[in-house]
Amino acid sequence: MSDGPLDTWGFRYLAPRLLYYVEKLKLSYDLAFQRAFKDVRDRLPGVSRKTAYYAGRDLISRYYTLEYMAEVVYGKFWYRRRTRTLTDLWIYYFGKGYIDERDHKRFSKKICREAPKGKLPDLEELLEEPEGIGRISVELSYPRWVVAELADIMGIGETRALLKALNEETIWLRVNTFRTDVDEAVKALEAEGARVKRHRKLEYMLRLSSSRKPVSRLKPVLAGYVIPQDLGSAMVTEELEDGGLLLDACSAPGGKMALFVARRRGTAIGCDLSAKRLRSEAILLREAGVLGPRVNLIRCDASHYTLARKTDQVLLDAPCSGSGSIRRDPAVKIALRRKRRIEYYTELQRELLMNALRNSRNLVVYATCSILPEEGEDIVRDMHILESRIGLSRGYRGIGYRIHPHIHDAEGFFVARLAR
Repeated sequence: MSDGPLDTWGFRYLAPRLLYYVEKLKLSYDLAFQRAFKDVRDRLPGVSRKTAYYAGRDLISRYYTLEYMAEVVYGKFWYRRRTRTLTDLWIYYFGKGYIDERDHKRFSKKICREAPKGKLPDLEELLEEPEGIGRISVELSYPRWVVAELADIMGIGETRALLKALNEETIWLRVNTFRTDVDEAVKALEAEGARVKRHRKLEYMLRLSSSRKPVSRLKPVLAGYVIPQDLGSAMVTEELEDGGLLLDACSAPGGKMALFVARRRGTAIGCDLSAKRLRSEAILLREAGVLGPRVNLIRCDASHYTLARKTDQVLLDAPCSGSGSIRRDPAVKIALRRKRRIEYYTELQRELLMNALRNSRNLVVYATCSILPEEGEDIVRDMHILESRIGLSRGYRGIGYRIHPHIHDAEGFFVARLAR
């Protein structure tokens, strides 16, 4: 497929399918795009898949901004044609660089003629009215309740900084020190046309600055010498102790398990409820070269299992809203539309944590990829929390620890080392 730009009609076929898969089927952005692109690819001749991917990603990321704009421009009646309205507003205000230039100009004239006043307001004019929490919600495209909750804890300024950083995609690569050293990995990546920068504390973590190839096609990645893994995930793993027997209670997809085995002594048990996810984890561990006698994968329900003997430590990276992973998956924003989604996860997290504590002799590292206090501080509020091993930032109101996108340039995590 060529690298040609999108045309407006092609994107108007793609966007409704994307919104359907994200809104109705609750799919991640990557999976939604795969299905949507497959559905309409015959209507996108000569279009770069990469261009279509990033155009759709930008549309989903600006979801709440576009809803606000539709309300202002078209009033309460916009919802009758909501998908088409959101798509057309995105094309008009944000489509430059994705849509063919001449096609974009023609379409812009058409949509202006159809607007209530025969024209559309400037972007700055549209966004100037909201203030405070409302301004952040509209400008950065987040549910208002998320912004309000964070602003109550952190203040308006830091909430804006956190959410803005969470909108910016960053790619981290982990050097698989089980197979190579950092210097050799950096040389191999540079030979492939990839530029990276080492993290100042975790030298095996490399921030990708640019690459001539997609990450998945870089030879060091294909060979298992370098593994795509977010910095936040590595920082969580660094909170574990060295040696002994580890239980990774919600182990799949296996990134933290692979890092533990590569960087630590001791043995590990990986537990997950899904047989499919465990098979994928086994493949990842095998490709990383760490699947062997030190690793045992078992299918179990981590909220109810009982081991024959207690482990020295448990890593519980609990299922959560994924609100800290928005820089990787903007579809999470839409899933967060209503707060009641969080209530399901918090109940599950408490069950998992209580069982993890029962199965550990010494330590439980509890983590969630979430920026919300309900899934972090509120869960461990009354527990004995140990100091962070790697000097993470204090959590909200001084409870536990946090990995912040605007401070650590990573996905958002809550982390607590709990004494058993």
